[in-house]
Amino acid sequence: MNHPLDDWDNQATESQREFAENSLRQSSLVYQVFSTAAGQELIAEWKELLINSPSAHAGADMLTIGINEGNKAFMRSIIQAVKTHEEAQ
Repeated sequence: MNHPLDDWDNQATESQREFAENSLRQSSLVYQVFSTAAGQELIAEWKELLINSPSAHAGADMLTIGINEGNKAFMRSIIQAVKTHEEAQ
């Protein structure tokens, strides 16, 4: 007899496999775009603009600060994806 949790386990395993495949595919796409000379130049500019500038400044409200932090996190995720893909090669 099939236990109800068996189906759940199978679905969870399938979901994890799909997530891993999608992560690998997306990492590869990010690497293809940002490993080029133009991509590296853009990363350098974005790092200066987004990461190296303060999130909070005089007159900034919490929403603006949160958006700035989100931009930094997104930029860091791009940099990390490129680095992870290079290390996997």
